[in-house]
Amino acid sequence: MNLRLKAIIALGVTGILGGVAPLFMKIALREFGPFQILFIRFGIAFVLVLPLAVTIFRSIHFKQLKDGIIAGLLFSGNVFFIMIGIQFTTSIVSQLFYLLTPLFVSLAQYFLFREKISFRRVVSMVICFSGSAYLVLSSLKGTALIQSIGTIHGNLLVLCAVLCWSSYVVFTKKIGSKYTPSFFLVFGFMTAVIASVVFLIFSNISPIQTVMRLFSASPGVVASLITLGVVNSVLFFFLYQWSLKQVSAFIVASTTYLAPLAAAAFAIPFFGEKLSLTLIVGALCIFLGSLLILTEKR
Repeated sequence: MNLRLKAIIALGVTGILGGVAPLFMKIALREFGPFQILFIRFGIAFVLVLPLAVTIFRSIHFKQLKDGIIAGLLFSGNVFFIMIGIQFTTSIVSQLFYLLTPLFVSLAQYFLFREKISFRRVVSMVICFSGSAYLVLSSLKGTALIQSIGTIHGNLLVLCAVLCWSSYVVFTKKIGSKYTPSFFLVFGFMTAVIASVVFLIFSNISPIQTVMRLFSASPGVVASLITLGVVNSVLFFFLYQWSLKQVSAFIVASTTYLAPLAAAAFAIPFFGEKLSLTLIVGALCIFLGSLLILTEKR
């Protein structure tokens, strides 16, 4: 099995894991606040990669530190925006918006590296923007579609998360040849932990009391937090970052196609989320637009 095929399989796994992550977040939100969840999730993840962190920081240079901090901030922006936004939108829509990643990656590469944008890609952008704008504007209608497409502010927060994630993909792909996947894992988890501690302190919530609350939390919530920390953080981001070194950013971005399907498979029967004509029309536009980008001959 060659590296490319292994990367595609790994990306398939990350696509499914990405789709179910919002479901675990929603379970954890029953008993913990968003910043507490981030602190616990990435606290667990950072402890697991601590041996790697020690190795990296033994011989780190200023340029490496700067690259790691930038990557960590983009990573943290993604997880913070999605964690807050998921409270006000549906799991399906949150993952559907991540299909816009190839679009944002393409735009970033054009503005940063002057990469040419073909007519096919322009058409795909128009279709993607139309679909996402339709969903966002439809969420202004109020409670009628909340169980299907969420609220306007929840969807806008998720779009901010997608922008951060797309920037993270472009940046780490650009500098990825100089670093190992573990380098980005360590800085991503470390930055997320530090940022969550800062937000907890400003929210007058004790990090120590947050940890202590784990001992009185329900088994389902504890299991969700552990899964988020181990499977949806360490395993997910290691596979994703490793795959990013093997294939193009566009192929990596294509894994997001599995995420909305995985989210729908669980969110509809277990969380009462609903399909609607509005959701289906918006989803088809985003699917079609991003597919045009991903299948473009390069």
